[in-house]
Amino acid sequence: MKKICIKAFLVFVLISDTTFAQKIPEALNADTILARLVKGFAEVQDFTVTIDAELKMERVQVPKMHATMDFKRPDKVHFTSQGFLFVPRDGVTMNPAVLSQRYDASFIGTDTVKGLKLFKLQLAAKAKKTKLRQMYAWIDPVHWTIAKIETIPYEGRTLSTVFEYEFLQEKFWLPSKMIVTFGSTTEGEKTAGDSISQPADQFNQMQRGAPRNGSVTILYSNYKVNVGLEDAVFEEKKN
Repeated sequence: MKKICIKAFLVFVLISDTTFAQKIPEALNADTILARLVKGFAEVQDFTVTIDAELKMERVQVPKMHATMDFKRPDKVHFTSQGFLFVPRDGVTMNPAVLSQRYDASFIGTDTVKGLKLFKLQLAAKAKKTKLRQMYAWIDPVHWTIAKIETIPYEGRTLSTVFEYEFLQEKFWLPSKMIVTFGSTTEGEKTAGDSISQPADQFNQMQRGAPRNGSVTILYSNYKVNVGLEDAVFEEKKN
């Protein structure tokens, strides 16, 4: 009986691995992965969405935030809020096309996160002015979405962003939840990025001045996709 169970388990593992392998492009490399990622978001021209954000950070007390966010390709973002709003503008939309334009990618391999097999890429900024210079990205090869982004540790600090998605209009995978975590390692502790040359501007001014530990959780709801947003929506209003 034990032998039968072991054989059944081995068959299950073999089938699972084969199923995953069938989803891997024949010529697997960073460029093909990014191309599939960009293609998955290509039909999204603009959207309006409601966001609710909660900040949990040491030495900081901020009430829950509520806002409307407008997005238009390639990277126009506008927020409408009655109160204080603390959200990471560069990551709250995460257009894969812009990511592909700004970073050179290297394929690290596959990684398992919460039971899911993901593709792991290392991203290096093409331009010195890019705020986040080096990151890791985990890509879901089933839905071709960004599952996680994590900065390579610099001076004991990390920034991690985890995404959850919902399927809209039977064609779009868009974020339903995003958790941004600021972390710090023990001073002097070695991290995975210690062997990699670290740029001095790995984090921008806001990140360096922020508390060392905390998180921002953002929930997305009431999407309206491809409504034809005008450029005027994103123009700054002068008093």
